[in-house]
Amino acid sequence: MKTITRPTRPSAAADACATRLVDVAPLAVRFVRAQMRRQMPGLTMAQFRAMSFVYRRGGCSLRALADHLGVTPPSGSALVDRLVSRGVVTRAPNPASRREVSLHLTRTGRTQFEAAKDAAREKTAGVLATLPDVVLRRMTQDLDALAAAFTIAEVNPDR
Repeated sequence: MKTITRPTRPSAAADACATRLVDVAPLAVRFVRAQMRRQMPGLTMAQFRAMSFVYRRGGCSLRALADHLGVTPPSGSALVDRLVSRGVVTRAPNPASRREVSLHLTRTGRTQFEAAKDAAREKTAGVLATLPDVVLRRMTQDLDALAAAFTIAEVNPDR
């Protein structure tokens, strides 16, 4: 006989933490994105998000990028065309599948993106510098745990 395992209800602490995370994460993400975009003028938000995805997942397919952005593959392709013409992204045939292309940041694209990321980190550190060191150390440990939990959730989405 097969046993059915039902998901357990999250604890009150997990629910409270999720509530705060859903409220606070967008504030932090907007701040970081704004700082990075200041370093990369002329990019639309979709182009910036595309570069961010390709930075993290170099060699990704156009379909994976389109799925991430929530657009159709033709719209994703047009967006990539604009990034290619800017000289920040390349598209190359995928050796594993003739019907797919692999996307990579160019050296220029990587340099620009990393400079923007460094500038955002510096501005974010300025905001966080107002907090006591003990809070910052605890928050860093908590963010490490949060990253681990979401990495597992990304790898095992049914979990």
